[in-house]
Amino acid sequence: MSGLARRPPRAAVGRARPHEAAALHVTGRALYTDDVALRTSGVLHAHPVVAPHAHARVVALDPAPAYDVVGVVRVLTAADVPGVNDAGVKHDEPLFPDEAMFHGHAVAWVLGESLEAARLGAAAVAVRLGAPAVGAHPGRGDRAGEASRARGPGWRAAPSTTASPRPPGCSRARLEMAGQEHFYLETHASLALVEDDGQVFVQCSTQHPTETQEIVAHVLGLDSHQVTVQCLRMGGGFGGKEMQPHGFAAVAALGARLTGRPVRVRLTRQQDMTMTGKRHGFHAAWRVGFDDDGRIQALEATLTSDGGWSLDLSEPVLSRALCHVDNAYWIPHLAVAGRIARTHKTSQTAFRGFGGPQGMLVIEDLLGRCAPLLGLPADEPAPSELLRRGPDHAVRPAGAARRAARPGVAAGARLFRGSLPARPTSRPPTPRTPTASGVWRSRR
Repeated sequence: MSGLARRPPRAAVGRARPHEAAALHVTGRALYTDDVALRTSGVLHAHPVVAPHAHARVVALDPAPAYDVVGVVRVLTAADVPGVNDAGVKHDEPLFPDEAMFHGHAVAWVLGESLEAARLGAAAVAVRLGAPAVGAHPGRGDRAGEASRARGPGWRAAPSTTASPRPPGCSRARLEMAGQEHFYLETHASLALVEDDGQVFVQCSTQHPTETQEIVAHVLGLDSHQVTVQCLRMGGGFGGKEMQPHGFAAVAALGARLTGRPVRVRLTRQQDMTMTGKRHGFHAAWRVGFDDDGRIQALEATLTSDGGWSLDLSEPVLSRALCHVDNAYWIPHLAVAGRIARTHKTSQTAFRGFGGPQGMLVIEDLLGRCAPLLGLPADEPAPSELLRRGPDHAVRPAGAARRAARPGVAAGARLFRGSLPARPTSRPPTPRTPTASGVWRSRR
């Protein structure tokens, strides 16, 4: 067995090795999806027909004027879909919607011999939209517990008897955080063509080729084995190309099936930022209780995520946020509830961290607000208050045993040393609350 620890004579681990495509990348010879498209002969270019309102019903759509533009070959609408007119795994994302759900929502696509012809054709399509609808505030709409997490006996029913009066501005507060744009170097791009045996082949900048394959197949009314999806390489994704590429690949594949020619979909930077989802923004409301030694005994929080117009990955993102609310700290009594707000914005999606940063920001915001009121630095948590795994594999605060020996201090309390300060004369201002148009009910 001791021989397993010896380093092999030709070991590769620990040695500097170049990436297999490093020379291609640094010399500019590496091919990406749109590079392949531009090298393909007879390719048609797609351009979206977008809605100028955040929420409006499509009353009428007339593609005829687009055909008067030189170079326009085909206008794709819902009537052209042979399979299912939906590009979402939750079946809530119509590929060609009859109701615009966010500003820049594509309601049709124009195929042209050149991108300029397709753009002019898209501008010529006659779309009549109904009056924009007015959304509702999330706090006034229907509410549903999308997910929840609780720990400790009876925080909701019977708060800890060791909790002392809470200082104003520290006992409860609200927090609002916005999302971020992925800003990958390569925007969404797809190239579809139909091979001689009828097989649909799609080159797509996607993080989830299998799911892209399934969506393309059911839009076209085909079995999955009749569609092949390949991702040559991606110029960045960060979660933004896990769910969002499916619809663009389906548009390219539908155009290729209808025209018999390769079809290219490649968003401009402005289109990509306008039409695709971001990191979820969150609104959080929390209240906290301390014991007489100034340590947190109980925390109750409600997280509301901005899901955008469709569900996408909002459920697991919310679940991850709930699981990260306590970060690495010990909070003996904890109750966290989460919900997803449906808003007239792009469908928010995966982003590195996947809800974790949003959840951790809640407890860090709490510490940042409360520490000054307790006369303590917010950036110096005691290592003994962080979670540790003991010899019995149970997770507990590292300093619990030592604290239990101190008179008047609960073993499960955490973080703030010293006594609570005198009551401040004024309460800190409460941050703004977000706006949204309703709340999804749980589909589970």
